[in-house]
Amino acid sequence: MQQPPGFKDSNYPSHVWKLNKAVYGLKQAPRAWFDKFSSFLLKFGFECSFKDPSLFVYLKNNDIIILLLYVDDMALTGNNPQLINALLQSMNDEFRMKYLGRLSYFLGLQAHYNTDGMFLNQHKYAEELLLAARMTDCAPASTPLPLELQKVKGQDDLFDQPTHFCSLAGKLQYLTLTRPDIQFALNLVCQRMHAPIVADFTLLKRIIRYIKGTIDYGVSFSKNVDFTLRAYSDSDYAGC
Repeated sequence: MQQPPGFKDSNYPSHVWKLNKAVYGLKQAPRAWFDKFSSFLLKFGFECSFKDPSLFVYLKNNDIIILLLYVDDMALTGNNPQLINALLQSMNDEFRMKYLGRLSYFLGLQAHYNTDGMFLNQHKYAEELLLAARMTDCAPASTPLPLELQKVKGQDDLFDQPTHFCSLAGKLQYLTLTRPDIQFALNLVCQRMHAPIVADFTLLKRIIRYIKGTIDYGVSFSKNVDFTLRAYSDSDYAGC
């Protein structure tokens, strides 16, 4: 290591700085921050989920708090307002934090509340996806896939921008959080990511055109439902 230009000390030419605190930009910073914050939560009484290390659950008697952490953004919910306020106060004493109030926008997810429950969608994220695909003015499609896939043009020609194809497919995958209606179509397209052809890109654009016409679609959560497990399947006209 050498002293950088402009910060050379002629009296101590062989000395270097010792880092006492992790800061943004260092590869170790996210790990150091997560270790510090998770240690605080564990001390408070939370347990870390084995399925998702960024999910922390506090469960004591009839009180429950669920905290989801993504770098320095977090979503928090629970059934005891007093306990949540105590947690927020403890976090403010330990860290410099900003409380943004009721959940409205988190990592591309938009929350809308009504008397029956909550509605989640990704309208803003979908608009950004259309912009990234340069398809903001495209004609909307009524279905995510055409009826006869084998008749899509470009079956024998490799697509000349595979990186662009993979980037758009990846963005669409995140959209399936609130858009299960495109999961089958996107899964079909993603099976060709290793060597996409022109027909695959045409199908990908078809999904984006479908998003254009259904940009406000999402998932509704009602508070007046039972706990019966229900499942739905997406038909491909017996083509499987």
